[in-house]
Amino acid sequence: MARGLPRTLARAAAREAGVNPPKAGLSVKTTGSGGRWRSVFTFNAMQMTVTDALAYASLKIFDFADGKVRINGGVAKMQFAVLTTRASTINDNASLTWGLGSAAASAATLATTMQNVIAVTTRTLDGATTALSTASIADVVAPATLDGTATAIDLYLNLSFATGTDIDGDGTVAVTGTITLFWENWGDNV
Repeated sequence: MARGLPRTLARAAAREAGVNPPKAGLSVKTTGSGGRWRSVFTFNAMQMTVTDALAYASLKIFDFADGKVRINGGVAKMQFAVLTTRASTINDNASLTWGLGSAAASAATLATTMQNVIAVTTRTLDGATTALSTASIADVVAPATLDGTATAIDLYLNLSFATGTDIDGDGTVAVTGTITLFWENWGDNV
């Protein structure tokens, strides 16, 4: 019985930090206590559909608990593959822009809260047919505090194609890689 107690407490602490919505191809491990956390997001061919009409897509990957969330740092190493026919959907050598933010993408140009955790990074989708692109590496540029006291903060992976020549029809992108974030939740005293 005592053997399982530390594991149970670790799970309870992780739930206190926040939860990840279930997504095929995504696992999240959060460790820490006392309001200081480390979350590792592991992507294993997680699929995202990008429509030709919008040329951007979003996927919520985490729900922080209520409170002021301070993102202290982190790193990402991501690769992307196109799963649909390249000639009629997402073209060969398309220029993909991605970022991590507290808001879902709402335009092909990812800006402000669409990339306020990991700033916009551009990667050419150079993998042939359905092969992975070369790795795209990014860091949290600067520590930031997100106010989740009125409404809890969500975390979104956002993708976009800035030019219409990169996408000719609805396509599917598979995301593979890891993002590690070090963060704190200062609580909700409101």
